Amino acid sequence: MMEPRRKTSLTVAALAMWRIAMALTLALSLSGPASAQSPAGVYAPGEAAVTGFSGAVRPSEIAPGQDPDARTFIDPEGPSLRVVDLSRMGGPPEAQLVGAPKPFTVSAKWIGQVFGVALDDASPANIYVAAASAYGLAIVAPGPDGRPQHIRSGARGASFMPGQWGPQGGPGSIWKINGATGQVTSFANVVTGGKPNSGAALGGLAYDPDTKSLFVADRETGLIHRFGMNGADLGVFDHGVAGNAAVGLPPAAAKAALGIDIAGPEFDSARPETWGYAAPERRVFGLATHDHRLYYAVAEGLRVWSVGLAADGSFGADPRIEVAAPPAAGPSEISKITFDEQGRMYLAERPAPTGAQDFEALSAPSIGRVLRYAVIGVTATKQPIWQPLPDEYSVGFPQDFRNDNGGVAIGYSYDSRGDLDPRSCGGFLWTTGEQLRNATDPKLAAGLGQKDALAINGLQGSPVWRIRRDDEPPRISYFVDYADAPFDPLARGHMGNIAILRACAEQPAQLPPSAPPPPPPSGGKPPNLRTCQTFVCAPGGGPCPANQVWSIVAGACAPGCAPPDTLVNGKCCSPNDLAPGGACAPGCAPPDTLVNGKCCSPSELAPGGACSKGGPSSTVVNPMCGVTQTAIGPNHECCDNDRIYSDPKGDQLCCASALANGQCGQPLIPKLPKFNCPGCCASGYVTLNGACCLKSQATATGQCCPIGETPSSDGTKCQPFHWLPLHPLCCAAGYVPTAQGQCCVPANVTTSGECCPAPVNPNDRRQCPTQTEKKVRPPQATPTPTVTPVVPILPRSCRPGERRDGRGACVPFKPLPKPAPRYPPTIEYPGAPPLVVGRPIVCPPGWVLGPLGRRCWPAGRSQVAPPSFGGGVGRITGFPIQRR
Repeated sequence: MMEPRRKTSLTVAALAMWRIAMALTLALSLSGPASAQSPAGVYAPGEAAVTGFSGAVRPSEIAPGQDPDARTFIDPEGPSLRVVDLSRMGGPPEAQLVGAPKPFTVSAKWIGQVFGVALDDASPANIYVAAASAYGLAIVAPGPDGRPQHIRSGARGASFMPGQWGPQGGPGSIWKINGATGQVTSFANVVTGGKPNSGAALGGLAYDPDTKSLFVADRETGLIHRFGMNGADLGVFDHGVAGNAAVGLPPAAAKAALGIDIAGPEFDSARPETWGYAAPERRVFGLATHDHRLYYAVAEGLRVWSVGLAADGSFGADPRIEVAAPPAAGPSEISKITFDEQGRMYLAERPAPTGAQDFEALSAPSIGRVLRYAVIGVTATKQPIWQPLPDEYSVGFPQDFRNDNGGVAIGYSYDSRGDLDPRSCGGFLWTTGEQLRNATDPKLAAGLGQKDALAINGLQGSPVWRIRRDDEPPRISYFVDYADAPFDPLARGHMGNIAILRACAEQPAQLPPSAPPPPPPSGGKPPNLRTCQTFVCAPGGGPCPANQVWSIVAGACAPGCAPPDTLVNGKCCSPNDLAPGGACAPGCAPPDTLVNGKCCSPSELAPGGACSKGGPSSTVVNPMCGVTQTAIGPNHECCDNDRIYSDPKGDQLCCASALANGQCGQPLIPKLPKFNCPGCCASGYVTLNGACCLKSQATATGQCCPIGETPSSDGTKCQPFHWLPLHPLCCAAGYVPTAQGQCCVPANVTTSGECCPAPVNPNDRRQCPTQTEKKVRPPQATPTPTVTPVVPILPRSCRPGERRDGRGACVPFKPLPKPAPRYPPTIEYPGAPPLVVGRPIVCPPGWVLGPLGRRCWPAGRSQVAPPSFGGGVGRITGFPIQRR
């Protein structure tokens, strides 16, 4: 069996010396505002600040017929934020799992469940995270025995589950992690009209270094708040009103009665539509600042908008649509926006939450994409023209290589040895994803290697030039596990967002030269996809000239869009075109059907057509579903994605035909029932001694390990978990705290916090290396290595008259004795004046400086050889020395 799950919670006092050296290298090698970044801190440039679901604690033993979900709770000790050191990958990217160290972790006990993450430009950088419902909204209520139990629907006495929000925090909390000390504090709480967020929580975070502002998306009201660095709310932007009005769309104002009541029967933690989200046309998720504008993603149509920022950070009056991403294969939102040094825009997609009560599949599987848009020109009004169709990246090996969980960031490139190149200033794309190496194609899985490291929920890193070409998997990639725990093949949607600080000056968008486009292909056929990603493509004809767009009204290319038209994906769209069903609205025009993010005609859906591709399931419950289907219902039957319907109560149905105007005809599957099986064990449990034992807690000897223990590696006994201390420990230089509360050499520490007797494998830091025995000695003669602990010392300020010794302890200050001089202070030779060592030699009258410049000679003596002064022995403060 695999190692038990362990969590880490390291602080700034415990950073490894090699990490400090790496940060110092970055600080000295880079220029710009962040070049003064101090190497001592919880975060260094080039590292990844990553958020994720902290995990859940499942009951190890239950009675037959009992619902395990009722006793499944959020793990408050699990990691909600981790800093991942990406400096050394151990070789070129070959789809391998890299044991990247995690030098700093914050558990859910301190910040709850968070998604949005941002870094400021302080030295060292501070980290900000925002409360999120992206992984679900869990509630508890007193059970029959008086103890809290996990419930699905609102009830009297219900409250949010511990670990959902941080201490004294709530759905509107923004937390700040001090970059120098690692201390977690409440930075701000999002409040609208005196009313705090009630449960929908927050979306993305974006820090603007020019205005020293932090922006956050409120998922309940649809507003974007701007905060100062003191935590003060400096204003809001209402996209539903201001954004829609700017393009001629009807306003989408906030509901009069906002909020949810988790004690009421209307709330259902398994139905996200009851969580109080704003309407799709005003619901904002991803945020980013670029070129003095705030970019934000709106749920309706997967559109990315932007609004200008004044010199003080206040919102402008010029909102506009930038791009509209193609529809995904299922419900999703753009949860992250970022830019590279060339001004290209990257978008990451977060699949919709499921509200899974077992905390396994937290979002719809295998539909999350990473897209990239580049500026291909400018209009006559200086508005950027983005390429009409985006580039896409392959994320993970399952299904159709769309396994992103909503995070994307640009990091530094790597040399041929896999070492970070601090001079590269970008060039590498990092994403968060699920089941990343768990390929569903048997041939692809056979070539991946590391067979025990496939179900990776964590990070994927790839060169930015490695965009997706057809069905090409991400073979040129690195993978990093987030939790450093036994791999869970059922987990979906457990990863969150990612932020990477790069110390390089932001460059303007690179525009192509104003060269004429290539002539249209012969035969009147439209140009290929690649041409239309470089130029705006006229429908049914050739590409438009450089810096021109397509006007739908005029039916011709134009230098820009005249009001009231709006530029979207290279087309001038009227308000009617932007409305649902219009020429610029998302979706597919009849008779086409949306399948896997593509508009497919009936002939393409037929067997052998371009959209008829089958394959293994993208679900976690039925391996026989195709890539265009999802398993739903009590029997987990496969249903085509375009036939899945959620009724007003949130019950999921499979319709007999494709949805018509969003409505379902005759349903094929009724609502999902609750677990009810008297006398049998729930899924994931085995019968053991008359009770139901969680499979992962059962030993080979028939023992069910209790909570807090796990089967040993050989499966013969139960052993306790090794937890890291929750509070900072102060270790001597060159040591870090470990799970046993000791200080250990960094090279010997696993990513789960165990101190090994020998250095661990840098390519796989999950466990201690196996001790090989020498052949010349019998096994019993091999000495058992031991680890000499270094007792950690709690940090405190030393009192007057005290100082810290080499171990960091405060001791009485005693002036250090002056070191003995390397040479005696005076040198005397017979017949010569005494010389004082260390001072400039000034020869008396009648004497000159010798050839070596170390002593004076009589003026008449030869300068060729040293004098003997009548003997070979001189006297130095009483010590005889041998003359040369």
